[in-house]
Amino acid sequence: MGSLSANTEEYLEALARISAQGRKPTVKELSAMLKVSPASVSEMLRKLASSGFVEYERYGKIIITEKGKKEGGRILRKHRLLEKFLGMMGVRKERLHEEACILEHAVSDEVEEALRAAVSEKGEGALKRLSLMRPGESGKIVLVSGGKAARDRLMEMGLTPGTKITVRHTSTRHGPMEICVRSSCLALGRGIAEKILVEVS
Repeated sequence: MGSLSANTEEYLEALARISAQGRKPTVKELSAMLKVSPASVSEMLRKLASSGFVEYERYGKIIITEKGKKEGGRILRKHRLLEKFLGMMGVRKERLHEEACILEHAVSDEVEEALRAAVSEKGEGALKRLSLMRPGESGKIVLVSGGKAARDRLMEMGLTPGTKITVRHTSTRHGPMEICVRSSCLALGRGIAEKILVEVS
């Protein structure tokens, strides 16, 4: 995860998408893609230009620099990886793009590598949603999905990527499950458990 804002990353990703199709980006197209006003696009392009990501003059051409191509390509690869991964996890096709947009800004380089290993054949079998784990199984949290409020709540409970957990007890299919994190145990609803992906050890 870089130090760029989520908004900056969205623009760089959009520029990378357009460039990957062999086209020249325009203010009009960026405005439509990102659902913002042309004035907002122009303002952001000036900021990107001052950071060396693009060359831009008002009403002029938008030229992506090598720095911009590198950063935009990195974000686009992360987005595509997340879409592929979320598809593997059963997320509906029409939700993939939006969910990947939310997650791509929160995924660290370390978690990205874990996801990359997960979508390769050798890693697939080792990953499970927490909601599908059985008593006695343990592993390391790889990804926490869902909206910001849900992710913040889970982080407050100590359920962050890299954290080791053990399932202590599960009730009925839709009932809560008890897990142990570090030195404490806590109950989690199935809805929340479905948002946590674990690399089972």
